Amino acid sequence: MSLLGIFFLSLLVMMALGFPIYLSLLGSSMIYIFLNPNLTMLTALEKMMNATNSFALLAVPFFIFAGNIMNTGGISERIFDFAQKLVGRFKGGLGYVNILASTIFSGASGSALADIGGLGTIEIKAMRERKFPDNFTIGVTGASSTVGPIIPPSIPFVLYGSMANVSIGGLFFGGIVPGLLISALLCVYVYILAKKHNLPAEPAPKFGEVFTSFRRAFFALCFPVIIIGGIWTGFFTPTEAAFVSILYGLLISLVFYRDLTLKDVPGLIVETVRTTVPATAVVIGAALFGWILSYEKVDRFVIDFIFSITDNKYVILLLVNILLFILGMFVDVVAAILITLPILLPLTTAVGVDPVHLGVIIVLNLMIGLLTPPVGMSLYMLSSVARIPFAQVVRIMLPWIVPLVIALLIVTYVPQVVLFLPKLIGIYAG
Repeated sequence: MSLLGIFFLSLLVMMALGFPIYLSLLGSSMIYIFLNPNLTMLTALEKMMNATNSFALLAVPFFIFAGNIMNTGGISERIFDFAQKLVGRFKGGLGYVNILASTIFSGASGSALADIGGLGTIEIKAMRERKFPDNFTIGVTGASSTVGPIIPPSIPFVLYGSMANVSIGGLFFGGIVPGLLISALLCVYVYILAKKHNLPAEPAPKFGEVFTSFRRAFFALCFPVIIIGGIWTGFFTPTEAAFVSILYGLLISLVFYRDLTLKDVPGLIVETVRTTVPATAVVIGAALFGWILSYEKVDRFVIDFIFSITDNKYVILLLVNILLFILGMFVDVVAAILITLPILLPLTTAVGVDPVHLGVIIVLNLMIGLLTPPVGMSLYMLSSVARIPFAQVVRIMLPWIVPLVIALLIVTYVPQVVLFLPKLIGIYAG
């Protein structure tokens, strides 16, 4: 067996034995380097150290910390209450509330799991109290969480942009219209289900109640405005925006809302470290793994192989989506982005796909992957939050993937959905 064959086989064996993804990537890479007489462990150390030597990657723990602040600082509850007053009056109203709240929350958290773990807990509790069926409640909560990393800020966009050397600001603004498109398609699906199953509506609120909920949520609603506006005007970079989100989150949670105390902050820091360390380990392992793929010219082999079959841009994009969808079923988002980048970026660039467009395609596809078994992390989070079996969550989520796939196809084959806004405001020239 060739050295490359041993490399891939060792990865599959480690994953089959239940090793964490970062250990599988690191382990298979170390075996390859150890068996390759032309390489030394110093090579591995150099690539591993360079993997995290990026100013842009500093945004990842900052956004995770900001998401933890929002989930414990009263911000999620206020956003949900305001959304409820706005759209709860329609049939199946809490479904629309769920989507609108997730869309607003996504402008501050940048994480699908943060959406489910914080806002999702509130949404599921409220919908169950109103006697909404679990199939609807769990489905709309899981599907709407995919908007989190599409509308800026976005942790996956930060990872993609830093590793692909692509404008993170362009990615952030490129995700706004696709994120709103996902929300709109989910609203259409909620409308169909609400009519079919005669789902309940919330009592129409008085103007004073709407105004009160807006006043209570005002500082939370300013979150995405400050982050997106600051990047747009050039007042701060996306990485600096992550730090600003922490300062602003602490300010409104400690001073204005007072749902958070200074005693809670150390616990949030510990939770952030617990989340960041595994993600960083995956970045290191995937970077080394990706370098070996490039060293062995696997990217060149794949490109030549695909071009021997077709050079049609649209067929290649379809193949890319199929590959990402399958990979998303087994590998987490961070590893999938970093492993596929050395192959997909040159392949799609060769047929004229803009790298910002590709970034949104990859992230949206992998967000759908979070809702597909066997390794979909959003499925496990939903199972934990809703306290229902994993297999039941899988069955519930299957039909909700349809509107997400429709959104993915639109984003894939209508690139202006992604590129229109960043080019319009001048943050990305393309």
